[in-house]
Amino acid sequence: MQNEIIGYSVHMINLKHFVLVLSLFLLGMLSGCSPSSLEDYRLEGEARCRTLLEELQKIHNREQLVKAAPHLKKYFNNLVTLMIHAREFQETHPDETPGLSTESNASSELEEELRRIYAIEGAREIIERAQQEALVRLDAFERARSKRRQAIS
Repeated sequence: MQNEIIGYSVHMINLKHFVLVLSLFLLGMLSGCSPSSLEDYRLEGEARCRTLLEELQKIHNREQLVKAAPHLKKYFNNLVTLMIHAREFQETHPDETPGLSTESNASSELEEELRRIYAIEGAREIIERAQQEALVRLDAFERARSKRRQAIS
């Protein structure tokens, strides 16, 4: 039953959800690795997003996408790990507020690039498989976080 629920949740998280989460992340709402502030996390997330974007820009056909899929999976996993660390940092540093910085175009560029890739036959399924593990981890983290917050209330 739990696997069915998680599977359903993962299918509900699509490109728009991933880009939305990433956009919030890049706006400084989330954090990562071992930065010491939310701004550090935002900058690290933006750098990782740009690296993913550069990797996607190299893909022009299905064969290239299939070959790149293991690397893309690592990028998605690394981004989600950074997002989880950022949330944890944010929870342990509630007094720190994200700085107001100029919004990066990285998330909109990433969304545009993913749309371009999705136009390749069979690409949506390949990208979704590459994202699946990361999205399951993010979903599990957010569910556990929500349960902790409800237990406190």
